[in-house]
Amino acid sequence: MPTPPRPRFQRLALLVLGALLVALGADRLAEAAPPASAEAPAAPPALLSAAADELFRESFDVRPGDDLVVDLGSEAVVVETGSGDRALVTVEGRGRDARREFERRRFTARATRGRLDVRTDPPRRGFRIGRTDAQFTVTVRVPERFNVSVDVGSGAVRVGPSLRGDLLVDTGSGAVRVGDVTGGRIEIETGSGAVRAGRLVGNVSIDTGSGAVAVGSVDGPASIDTGSGAVSLTLASAAETEVDTGSGSVSIVLARGAGFDVELDGGRVSIDDALDFRGRRERREVEGTVAGGGPRLTVDTGSGAVRLRAQ
Repeated sequence: MPTPPRPRFQRLALLVLGALLVALGADRLAEAAPPASAEAPAAPPALLSAAADELFRESFDVRPGDDLVVDLGSEAVVVETGSGDRALVTVEGRGRDARREFERRRFTARATRGRLDVRTDPPRRGFRIGRTDAQFTVTVRVPERFNVSVDVGSGAVRVGPSLRGDLLVDTGSGAVRVGDVTGGRIEIETGSGAVRAGRLVGNVSIDTGSGAVAVGSVDGPASIDTGSGAVSLTLASAAETEVDTGSGSVSIVLARGAGFDVELDGGRVSIDDALDFRGRRERREVEGTVAGGGPRLTVDTGSGAVRLRAQ
């Protein structure tokens, strides 16, 4: 007697089950098969991530007084200054995905008409599952007399040991550290990160959303603003100065003979007797003059002590 035909849904179920078994068997065979070549196995990802590979190196003819413009996405930046009339740009990458990610970011460095441009221009990233294991450090060596502009979406920035020229630094998130700078404009901005600097001579502006600010000395007008973080600096000369921190102490050392008209507001305000303060003094607010008066020195901290000290 002939076998009665199976219902349609049973035939479909058997076909699907057969396809799954074939696919599973192919995967098992692929895992068991030996590698196609006799090359040495790749190093473990941890070892690859620990080492740094140089992915780019190029030198350029420049002249002292030229401009450096760095415009990057999420790379650490180091600007090293020295002598000579050559610039050197290098990129180091860490992580198992560094080489592939470096190509994707389309890194370029070009020198034209007194300007050295270092930038990335990555395409818009599509949807991706998982984290990219890649970190980069871009190092640019230029003459000491140079104008430097660094704009980074996210990354630490270091400039030094000394620079003679304008300095503009803007990073969305990252610490900033600079050496001695003598220029017309010195502007440092970070959304989140500490700022440390040596001797700054010029018109100084430092703005950090969150992070401490420490400056060896300032010679010139200065504006320092931090949403949260302590501020410490030395004023080497009498020039208009404004310090504002939402939360954090402020400590300012005044050079000998530097007189100011002061307006100080903080959790607690103290002034060294050697500064010869004259004016109105309260626990949280002080207004008057030090060392005979001069340019205005304004300090405002929402929560934190304020102290003026003599050098």
